[in-house]
Amino acid sequence: MISKLDANDLFDVYGDLLTKRQREILSLYYEEDFSYTEISEELEISRAAAMDSVHRATKLLEKYEAAIGYVAKKKLLDAWILQHEDVEQIEILKEIF
Repeated sequence: MISKLDANDLFDVYGDLLTKRQREILSLYYEEDFSYTEISEELEISRAAAMDSVHRATKLLEKYEAAIGYVAKKKLLDAWILQHEDVEQIEILKEIF
């Protein structure tokens, strides 16, 4: 499974492609840092259902990223920007993306 930081990035970009329930569960897990037990209590579902939902929805986010690659490209661009100090070029790139 990917790190919570990477999953958060994917959730920010592709979260709207998930169902409302998947977004709710992933928001509790990744953004609110709830445990599976806390999610199950909050949503009145079993702990296994909470865990399964997190895993399935995260896999969907990974699938979207594999197909689209936005997050990886953005990270490369951010790294490139940090290496270059030409402010004018940075401003141009920010406008493009």
